[in-house]
Amino acid sequence: MSVRVVALVALLVIATPAACGAPEPGPPPGSLSVAITAGEGRALDGVVVGSGERVVILSHGATGTKEDFYEVAQVFADDGWRAIAYDAGDDREADLRAVATYARNTGATALVLLGGSLGASLSIAMADELGADAVVALSPPASAFGAGEAAVSLDAPLFVAVAEDNEPFTTDVRAIAESAGVEPVIVSGDGHGTGMFEDHPDLMDRVVAWADEVTG
Repeated sequence: MSVRVVALVALLVIATPAACGAPEPGPPPGSLSVAITAGEGRALDGVVVGSGERVVILSHGATGTKEDFYEVAQVFADDGWRAIAYDAGDDREADLRAVATYARNTGATALVLLGGSLGASLSIAMADELGADAVVALSPPASAFGAGEAAVSLDAPLFVAVAEDNEPFTTDVRAIAESAGVEPVIVSGDGHGTGMFEDHPDLMDRVVAWADEVTG
């Protein structure tokens, strides 16, 4: 991990509220636990929710886990999508490649990358390499993984959202959206990444409806 990303992780640890010892939520009913082989034979813990050929890959932030995405994964599944949430390791790029390969090898014909915070930056940066059909980025920092630069030439449609009081990420999202030629979704409050869903549960439905629209 580069010095720049290490410094950003430190910032994200400060910016992301602690869980305060709250128990992690259990996986949605009917979900499937999977082990996805990544670089050097590492096994990534993953959960698959729903079924079908349209797949959304959910990448968490610096201090997050796959559990952060269980609720939105269920919303996607209820809409006919297959959602894959996973716990990333130190090699984020290799891990996302492995999950995308798993999705393709198990029948994905449409692929959406959805990330929160650091995972959002990663999703933007790797979308073209992975042939993603669309990207949903929640509170992405522009500097991580070169997301700001990648947004300039991004081929995939982009849905990018941030809370208005979640600086410096609000400024970053405005810059990313301008580079990509899209309008950012700005919600009230200071929720970060998937934390925006707590104050704005309707945002999940909006994200899924957008994914439906852009993937046909």
